Amino acid sequence: MITALYILGLAFVQNVSFSLVSRSRNRDNTTYHIIAACFSNGIWFLTMRELVLADLTITLLLPYMIGTVSGSLFGVKVAMKIEQIIGATADGHIKK
Repeated sequence: MITALYILGLAFVQNVSFSLVSRSRNRDNTTYHIIAACFSNGIWFLTMRELVLADLTITLLLPYMIGTVSGSLFGVKVAMKIEQIIGATADGHIKK
């Protein structure tokens, strides 16, 4: 049960970070993308490590799926807030 909760938490953070890096790729702020990419890749590695150590049992599929879906939904909201705060835009390359 503890392993399942740990995987759920890691999967949640993994997809928050994935949402950040996915959105940051299309923004005009390189620093934002570098930070998001380091965060995303680090959490992905830790999540995969834990899944391998837990022998990737099918019982971990549900907590992993719940964590990734909810993390993705939450991550988009976080990314939008960050973009608003730092002024990162998707069309910053277009001159007015």
